[in-house]
Amino acid sequence: MTLPSKEYFTLFEAEARWGAPLGTIAGWAEVGRFRIVTSTPHIACGDRRVFGMVELFGSDLFKMLSTTGKRSRCCLVQRVIPFHQDCAELLYVTKPEQGLKVQPDELWIPAIDLYRFEEKYGLAQRAGKGGREPKYDWEGMWAPLCVHIFAEGVPKTMQELANEVQAWFIEASPTGEAPDMSTIRRRIRPIWEALKKEREN
Repeated sequence: MTLPSKEYFTLFEAEARWGAPLGTIAGWAEVGRFRIVTSTPHIACGDRRVFGMVELFGSDLFKMLSTTGKRSRCCLVQRVIPFHQDCAELLYVTKPEQGLKVQPDELWIPAIDLYRFEEKYGLAQRAGKGGREPKYDWEGMWAPLCVHIFAEGVPKTMQELANEVQAWFIEASPTGEAPDMSTIRRRIRPIWEALKKEREN
């Protein structure tokens, strides 16, 4: 039995797929190239009660996702658009009074938006259907790795980054298996080179 495709990609997964900074991704969302959404258990927007997925505005996330200056760990947003609802209108958050608190790892791009964007700009190729499942979950590794880098900073060496990747595979595998180190280094080399270049600038 084949499972359905995933419905959402985290911003960290998009960052890894496209090799683009989070701030740039927020900018693309701001001009309507795709939507960025988050989930909320309950907020009030005047006399309306909103819960579930809501669309955010890229410009409200710039300070948190920017690669320049001091980056915030979270931000408060005042504007939302209910997602997957008949009345998708702009609403202003009234409770909590300070706004809806969001963090980078709580942001997603709908898969339909992501695939459409990739097809239009040739940024990535969707995995082919069918065939044997890969032995290691490389796609599942990228988001936790990006979260680790965001929280802990860029490692001093590629070997340190490779060690983190290997540790993730060992922990995620029921049998404690992980790809060999040479394969890991080959896979992470593009993102390591981009991180090193950004750090040196």
